Parts: sequence; structure tokens; C-alpha cells
Amino acid sequence: MAVFRSIGRNIPRLIRHPGRALRLLSTRFLPVRAILADPLAYHTVGSWTFGKLPRVDITQAFPSIEEAEIVLVKPLGANAETSVTLHEMAILCAIVRSTGAKRILEIGTFDGRTALNLAANAPSDGTVTTVDLPADWNSGLAFEVPKYAINATGVPPTGLKYRDTRYVQRVRQVYGDSAALDWSTLDVPFDIVFIDGCHSYDYVVSDTQKALGSVRSGGLVIWHDYGMIEDVSRAVDETARRIQVRAIRSTSLAVGFVS
Repeated sequence: MAVFRSIGRNIPRLIRHPGRALRLLSTRFLPVRAILADPLAYHTVGSWTFGKLPRVDITQAFPSIEEAEIVLVKPLGANAETSVTLHEMAILCAIVRSTGAKRILEIGTFDGRTALNLAANAPSDGTVTTVDLPADWNSGLAFEVPKYAINATGVPPTGLKYRDTRYVQRVRQVYGDSAALDWSTLDVPFDIVFIDGCHSYDYVVSDTQKALGSVRSGGLVIWHDYGMIEDVSRAVDETARRIQVRAIRSTSLAVGFVS
């Protein structure tokens, strides 16, 4: 409603300056410049295309989370196309800190920045197990995945951000295909499973099913790229018919609450 009130107040100004109004509307509805010049900004607010879940503020999903004091370690320099945003990182860390999660599983390590920050905000005896394909991956996958959906990054061990930090002992790196791995060997049950691996539908469904079977009662399954990637959004929407799932406002995170 606030948006419509703002538009109403500005109608007289737009009528007086039609040229400026046209430029303004064209950049808002066709944000090509933002996409090219600042993909991270567009990634944050411009790509909510899919998904049926209403978005809620993080404090609605976690009523006391605003009291959480978090630590951010090496949070800057993330890849705008593949990484969680700084705001999403802060929310993930706050969820870990406010819930006291000790056992965390991440599907999709990439450069290890998220694993590092999850570990930094977990209790001192907590562990983050993070799974990714090895740098020398031979392109074989458990499921057939369209080329556009393959997001293997092949970051070598030397490039992982948690290395050479005081949190390295809290991170357990596992290499393999998440759909082919036996998750029972991954220190189950987990308090939180964060799914940000292959974004094709079959993989998201597989990771979700395994996550639901590997998280403790009262634990959480969190997905990245909800609303942005169709296959992810479809799988999450289907999961929301079975458990409570909240899509978090101003992010592409969706949180499932396992009873």
C-alpha cells in the first residue's frame, strides 16, 4: 500500500515532467543498466520471479532473532552471481547463533565463505560439514542435468576461505555428488541443513528429501535461490505442502521447520 501511496503523490510531478517520468519508468521496469552495472543489487531485489510462498520478515519466522550478536568473517568479495549476499549471510549467521545449532550441513561449498561464517557463529564445539564436487570433477552426475543448470565451480582446496582461520577445525570438507553420497556417514542428525548445491529440480528434490531425513526434530532446512531459480522454487513449494516453510523477505532464502 505504501508503494501505491507514493505513486499517487508523485503523479502530478510525473505529468509536469513526462520525459523524466518515461526515463524513470523505463529504468524501473527494464533495469538493464542495473543488471549490467551492478548484478549483486539486481540479484538482491530484481529476480523474484518464481515461487508461491508469501514473504515474511525474518523476525516473524524467528521472533527473538534480532537479539542475536553475530560474527562476520571475510564476508566481502563474494561472487555476485553465485554467492549468498551480505544480508543473507547475516541472516544465516543469526539463525545459527539464535538457535544454538551445533551440527550444520551445507550442500554446495563453492569458495567456503558461507561454511566459514556458519562455523564462526556456531558454538565452540559445533561442526559444519560442507559438501561439494572436487576440483578435478569429471563431469559425471547422478542425475541428468541441463547444461544451463550445471553450476560446478571447481574451487581448489587452496581457495577455500575457511583455511588458515581459527575456525578451520570446525569445518569438515566432504567431496562428492550430494545425490550419490550416503548421508548417514555425514554425522547425522543435523540441526540445520543449508541447500545451495546443484539447482536442477531433481537435485533439489533429492537434497531436500535427504535433508528431511537427516535433520533432527525441531531442526531446519534452508534453501538458497528461492524465488530466483524456477527448479529450486518448485521443489520448495512442493515441500511446503508437507512442512511449514517461510520465504524470508528481501532475500532468496526459504526456511523449512521440521517437526
